[in-house]
Amino acid sequence: MQHWNKKYPERFNLNAGEDYKKWRDEKLAAYPGNLGALVVELGDMTAITEGEKGKIKELVELANMCVYTAGSADLSMDSLLALGRQLGVSDTDKARRHANSDELTSSGILNNAIPFTTRHVRWHTDATYFGSDKTIQSLFLLCKRPAVEGGSNKVLDHEMMYILLRDKYPDALRVLMEKNCFKYKNPKTGKIAEDLGGKVFWTNSDGYLCHRFSFRKMDMAWSEDGDIQAARAALESLMLDESEYVIEGRLESGLGLVSNNVLHTREKLVDSEDDAQKRLLFRTRFYDRVNP
Repeated sequence: MQHWNKKYPERFNLNAGEDYKKWRDEKLAAYPGNLGALVVELGDMTAITEGEKGKIKELVELANMCVYTAGSADLSMDSLLALGRQLGVSDTDKARRHANSDELTSSGILNNAIPFTTRHVRWHTDATYFGSDKTIQSLFLLCKRPAVEGGSNKVLDHEMMYILLRDKYPDALRVLMEKNCFKYKNPKTGKIAEDLGGKVFWTNSDGYLCHRFSFRKMDMAWSEDGDIQAARAALESLMLDESEYVIEGRLESGLGLVSNNVLHTREKLVDSEDDAQKRLLFRTRFYDRVNP
């Protein structure tokens, strides 16, 4: 384990350079370079060993995510929630929404929402949702059936985006961390929630970096202030450039993702015409995060 949170507690302080420089060099050197470097093989995701837990948390510290194998466990939402409990996260948002709204299949209950369709999904985090004063900090996935074709994901640790911004566009990063840049929108009506929204980057009470963003216009109502618009343009340009730190892959049956709500996309997919064989991923989001 790197123990960066203790070694460099000021790494996300824009007015403190020494911690940032040391952490940045170590982070870049240790960052996993491909999907294979993110994989942890579990014997049973509902009963992980201390060694398996250690490997998960080590990768989460390095990249804010890992890919895991379910092992002998049932491929179900119960298994996904059990994995969360073992990693110290249990404050799920499931109770706030329809019981089946985290079964990602095109034959699901939310056919008009992008995650439940075959369309391409642009860069976003799962933290830009209307109607809650709590922010999603972790996202877990478990694949039961992949699409017939396509549906791969690209993922990017938001701490890597922080580094890219701090090195190339430090003024933009300061705006994104210090100003209330956006408000949430109701995706059904377009109504803006005047009391919900805020910063794009911030640190939580434990000193870890959090991030929320979406290219989807239905999610975020950005401020029209000039400096905020310039900061948004810098952030979006870096995302569209897709740096060398972007990792791409597809979750096959029995594979899953543990993440602290990293940036991600999903490519267009072709699904089965048989409802019983359509793509099915289980997803759960938590208001707490996996800590090393």
